[in-house]
Amino acid sequence: MSARYSNSPSLRLVIAESRICRGLHCLLCLLAACSLCRLSLRGYPLLALVLLLPVILACWRLARQRHAGTCINWQRGEWTLERGSSTCGISLSRASTCLPWVVYLAWTEAASARRGFVFLFTDSAPGEQLRGLRVRLSLER
Repeated sequence: MSARYSNSPSLRLVIAESRICRGLHCLLCLLAACSLCRLSLRGYPLLALVLLLPVILACWRLARQRHAGTCINWQRGEWTLERGSSTCGISLSRASTCLPWVVYLAWTEAASARRGFVFLFTDSAPGEQLRGLRVRLSLER
């Protein structure tokens, strides 16, 4: 183990369902419905009808918080992602960003080269774990 990680505490962040994410999703669905309604009232009812199915599918797909229950770990310089009983190594993307109200975490799985991402709001994990993640991300840069 290198000196860089010798006294760094490990990180274990469990992602929870987010009310903020749910509220933003409801707002997006409401705005999409209002947009389709306005489009129809402006004289384009056929276009609004054609766009209705893609809008419904997009809102339905975005409703699921698929990373709820997933655990992100950092220990001795290695990032891992736990989903249920499976664990896979990941490498974080340079696009990962921390803002005061949200953390955007992007990664690539080591074994399959699949990419993934998650938006972590202030209610997505306990404050101590989110602070640890922010510190770890700032040290990685």
